[in-house]
Amino acid sequence: MTRELPADASVRPPTLRWTPDRQAALLFSAPGHALLAGTSPFMAAAAPEGIDEARARCTRYARRQAARHPDLLAVAAAYAPTYHAWSHPAEVSPDTATAQHLHLHLLREFTHGTLPAPAFAHAWWQTRRTAQSNGERVRGSLQELFDRVFLLLEDYKVDPELAEPADLTATELQTAVSEAYGNGLVGP
Repeated sequence: MTRELPADASVRPPTLRWTPDRQAALLFSAPGHALLAGTSPFMAAAAPEGIDEARARCTRYARRQAARHPDLLAVAAAYAPTYHAWSHPAEVSPDTATAQHLHLHLLREFTHGTLPAPAFAHAWWQTRRTAQSNGERVRGSLQELFDRVFLLLEDYKVDPELAEPADLTATELQTAVSEAYGNGLVGP
């Protein structure tokens, strides 16, 4: 989190603090920032948006605070996000889970009717979990598309026996995803 902490005579650089169970540590090495590290479960709770997004926020914070804390830019550069936040399919690295959504044709195959809705839903969720666990990030029109597909899949039941009257059918899901994919969010 990027917030100013009140000055405390007991917390001056360099200071290292840790949780009683040693699941996490906080290093306050210089004014203007602190570094947080911990076990995977702790970090998932501390940075639910993901480590890469937290690092990207730190970089933005460092730019805003450059006049006040010039050393912070070097710290942010040392802990830069692993992945760039992609806004267009052409930017996505081919060796990522996000690329599987796009370049391995999940969206294209589904919108063209060559991939059944249940297979699309299962593949989309699995690939999305992988992308998130890898820290991959999307933004702009690509994020809008992924958010739209997420919401549409929330309204679709893979097992027709579990579907309620308000849920999308496979055909309705395909139509809605095709519209999101082809009408301005990203385009096929």
